[in-house]
Amino acid sequence: MEDFDVFTNEINYTKQFYNSILNKYVTDVPYTPSGPNYQSGRKLVAEECLAASKEAECAFHLSEAVSATLRTMAVYRDEQIKAAGNKMHKIESFIQPVKDLIDKNPMTKEEEKLFDFITKNNGNNIGKGLPAIEVTDKVPFYKRYLKFSPENNVDNFQSILKELPKEWTVIQLTAPYNPNENLKPFDEYRIEINSLNLTMMTNAYLETTDVGPITINIPANVNKEGEKPLFTELFSLLDENYKTIDNAQFLNNKRLVQNYWSRREDIDLRMKSVINVMDKEWLGGWGSLLTGKLVDSSLRDRVVQLVDATITDWGFIRLTKKQKILLYNLIESSPALSSQQIKSCIRRILTEHGNTEDIRQVLNTNDCQNCTKEFTFANELCLKCLSKCFEAVHHFTLVDGIKAFSQAATLVKDGDEWAGLKKAKRHPVILIVDEMLDTFPWETLPIINHDPVSRIENIHFLYYLYKLHEKNIVDGYLEAKADVGRYIINPEKNLDRMEKRMGSFVQYWCGAWAGHIGEPPPPEDFLKYLTEADVFLYCGHGDGCHFANGSANGAGVEGAAGARALVLLSGCGSVRLARPPGRAPPAAAHHHLHIAGSPMVVGMLWEVTDLEVDKMVSTLMSLYVPSNAPVPWPSVGKAKWSQGVLDTEVEQKTQFVPERNLLRAISRARGSTGFVMIASAMVARGLPVRVT
Repeated sequence: MEDFDVFTNEINYTKQFYNSILNKYVTDVPYTPSGPNYQSGRKLVAEECLAASKEAECAFHLSEAVSATLRTMAVYRDEQIKAAGNKMHKIESFIQPVKDLIDKNPMTKEEEKLFDFITKNNGNNIGKGLPAIEVTDKVPFYKRYLKFSPENNVDNFQSILKELPKEWTVIQLTAPYNPNENLKPFDEYRIEINSLNLTMMTNAYLETTDVGPITINIPANVNKEGEKPLFTELFSLLDENYKTIDNAQFLNNKRLVQNYWSRREDIDLRMKSVINVMDKEWLGGWGSLLTGKLVDSSLRDRVVQLVDATITDWGFIRLTKKQKILLYNLIESSPALSSQQIKSCIRRILTEHGNTEDIRQVLNTNDCQNCTKEFTFANELCLKCLSKCFEAVHHFTLVDGIKAFSQAATLVKDGDEWAGLKKAKRHPVILIVDEMLDTFPWETLPIINHDPVSRIENIHFLYYLYKLHEKNIVDGYLEAKADVGRYIINPEKNLDRMEKRMGSFVQYWCGAWAGHIGEPPPPEDFLKYLTEADVFLYCGHGDGCHFANGSANGAGVEGAAGARALVLLSGCGSVRLARPPGRAPPAAAHHHLHIAGSPMVVGMLWEVTDLEVDKMVSTLMSLYVPSNAPVPWPSVGKAKWSQGVLDTEVEQKTQFVPERNLLRAISRARGSTGFVMIASAMVARGLPVRVT
């Protein structure tokens, strides 16, 4: 530690000492640390690793920096279940560390003699009791990795990524560390985010090199003069949406009804604007990193050949492997991007993601007052300095560099021989989204809105659910049935029209299913539905999980051990992260359902209106669930649907193509409502699923 500075009342640390404090904090963590504090520490270490070009270490620390408290919940539940089934579990859990310590530090001969003397001459024969307690609990690795222990390390993290299905593209979006999280209310510090870290954990082009996960920092929430920061706009929009829907019950004259629909249209336009800014201003060309692996791998190989040929022809001998991977992804996605997005992204790839040591060696800041050689990341330098550095390293101008790869992108974007790429099918994308960024509708971004996309809390739970259901996962999808269905519709008995609509739908399309309509279910039924059903549908207010409270096991939905159902929750904010006051971690229904083992939860991010949601949910189920219904659901007359009446006497039946891939079915179902606000609310959380 440096001397205390009496003039500034601050203590200055050397960088080496600062790094040692950070690393000690995140490696010497308690068994169940404070989630928010643990996450902040991991984000700080990740920044240090990224600055040092330690990509794998950076990705590992970022993987630890999301939804840490959920891991604590899962570990606690597991411990409670063990304790309920084995009264000796608590004692054994204390004995095991002692036995491990003894095994690592064997007693000397003198200590053995003393121990024998004590045990042989003790009237209680305590020495005979200890060997009788055998700790046989062998916890599988996927459960141990949920804990906070030395097993959470870079090597195991990379091993997990290699074990996951090769079809998956796993992307993590993480907000950077912000010290004001400790000082300000959430409403204030969330708008201070000015960038996000995008980590590619698995990706088609990572496989072509020996490079591990890579991370890039993307400017975000940087607003133009006179515009609201996007965080401010989104949450203002959600607040307005809530008030509009909540006040709808008081509409009692024509003028108020007209005003209601006018506000709904305004909200919808604002959500379109939010998505547009996310696409154009935030991600731009970096949206290419969110796309899934091409089912036809030969297209990927052609992209690699094209980019490699461009590098060879133009002489880019100093490009790093990271730059090549970023270029592969960008060129592949160029048909879905504008020319401006492509060129801007190429410029950043060439100038900001090269070897920082090369930049330091050639950087000359004599003519620049804003830049210094003491930079941490290359994007801290101005464009003029970056351009000069690029020219000094590669011996031709940045303009020529952008031109070279723009020509390759144009060839893919407009060339007839690449036409198949535009409609090529892709494997699933799994997004790990930081709690700070979870409210944004990532799935509706134009570049991925037609592809299979799911969310998961963190890599730990992705691996946990994968191992629980591994035997049924084929080609990256959980192969499920849709034969056994259960439902709970309008349990609080105050959504009459929704009850008639969805009740008539399930009776028509899923006639063999059973459930409760217009009545609250007993807690035991709620839990039984999660374990015995292939598909469980809840239509009512919120997520409905409170109906599981009061069960015999006292654990709520987490008591549904071995839950296997695809859970569809159509209520307002049913999969929204609810954030308590202070720095308490956010929680949601899907957290508890995933802990119980449910592989997939589909729900809503915010408040929705019942008619539009009924359209989406019924469309989704008609696409995903096989049925013997005589008329396809899109052809059924619905003029009196709100009265529970369906018209199946139709002459013209529209062409109906089912979709047994759940994530693709969700993408199609979003198109059944004319409101972007409603469509973008529906998200999938869990493993990719399809009906076999």
